[in-house]
Amino acid sequence: MHGSVRFALRSYPGESRYERNECTAPGNGFPDSSCVSWPDHLRKIFDVVDDRAADGSGPAAVHLERYARHELGRERSRRHGHQPSEFDFAIAVALQGTQILVAGGSVLGTQGVIALVRYNADGSLDTSFGSGGIVRTAVPSVDAVGSAIALQGTQILVAGSTFDPSTGMTGIVLARYNPDGSLDTGFAGGPGFVSAPIGLGTDTDTVSLALQGTNIVVAGATRDGNFVLHRYDSSGTLDLNFGTNGTTTTNVGASAMSPGIALQSDGKIVAAGASGSFASPPINAVLVRYSVDGALDTTFGNAGTGIVFTDIGSRNNFSNAVAVQLGDKIIVAGHAFVDLTANMSDIALLRYNADGTPDMGFGTNGAVVTDLGAFDNAFSVALQPTGEILVSGSTGFGGVNRVALLRYTAGGVLDSSFGSGGVVTASAAGPSSIASGNVVALLPGGSIVVAGYD
Repeated sequence: MHGSVRFALRSYPGESRYERNECTAPGNGFPDSSCVSWPDHLRKIFDVVDDRAADGSGPAAVHLERYARHELGRERSRRHGHQPSEFDFAIAVALQGTQILVAGGSVLGTQGVIALVRYNADGSLDTSFGSGGIVRTAVPSVDAVGSAIALQGTQILVAGSTFDPSTGMTGIVLARYNPDGSLDTGFAGGPGFVSAPIGLGTDTDTVSLALQGTNIVVAGATRDGNFVLHRYDSSGTLDLNFGTNGTTTTNVGASAMSPGIALQSDGKIVAAGASGSFASPPINAVLVRYSVDGALDTTFGNAGTGIVFTDIGSRNNFSNAVAVQLGDKIIVAGHAFVDLTANMSDIALLRYNADGTPDMGFGTNGAVVTDLGAFDNAFSVALQPTGEILVSGSTGFGGVNRVALLRYTAGGVLDSSFGSGGVVTASAAGPSSIASGNVVALLPGGSIVVAGYD
């Protein structure tokens, strides 16, 4: 590996000054808690830099460079299975020129709100954006979180989920921001965002986003078993040519879990999630394909249903992210519980052919399972231009979770030239013992950005 890996982790209050430190891990191991320490309550954005020559020669000394520390303020969140506690978290990341946009959740008072943050290339907050680099958007009467970002020209789209704790209803929200972080009041008829309930859910649901030309496809899920897709035109109005009056609803089982979405080369939409419940296992990975206009694609999946259910040999399997390779092969990242009683899971990477059948040349029967620790999860996937597959998530043991970043070859083998045996991990650096890499993205020049929380 030659280049850098940047981890943008969750924030704690702290000092507001620029500082750069280094530490070195011998051999080809990457820095961990034995090599990295700093005071609690600090915002961290750091690069892991491999100082070998471009051809991989030379000593494998790996440096951790801390770039920025700043205060966001104490916040509370109930997302991703956590009870209310004082932290922010990131779920989505996108690049805007040389700057980095991160979306997730925060709290104003007692209400969950969308958080959108913009960083400069050096990891400092862009103070020309929002209030000191930070924008928080409240949706009336519900909790909200941003979970997907896309750029529409110079404007910024953020899709997310809403939850009404008084009714148990989950929903979709789509907001558009101007380059300075202000809401675009010309979008959705004036407020700058549109929101709609979609069904029963929980406060851990997330929403995905894909641009289909000038149209915007947003996908969520409900606990009564449905994948729900909305398509909006560029003005924020439901596109009545999509599905039924702008909406497609697909029942995938007893309970549906948030799908990731991606577009194939012909514009068809693939949605990867899960269905089932912990109370009545198994939970299966689900892959659905839609036509450009939102109809189930009967050329795909089991018996022309447009749906593929996958059980990779464990009681519960989860699909959390999807990407499309050249040739329209579909990569799905998630995790499989190998021991439900002991709460043990492994990272799972699946590949399907364009017709939805498992790619038998990928791993074992189309699946690659990676065991890093007792509790491993994959939340995001990205494809490098040379074909390698990046997966970010977490690995844990004994109540301690670490950020995990893995790189596989295009054929599904861990890339031994990356990190330690294809894996990079990072410990929580604040007072929390829990860290996660919720999303991975690529910077120009080959650097890798991971955003999440600790």
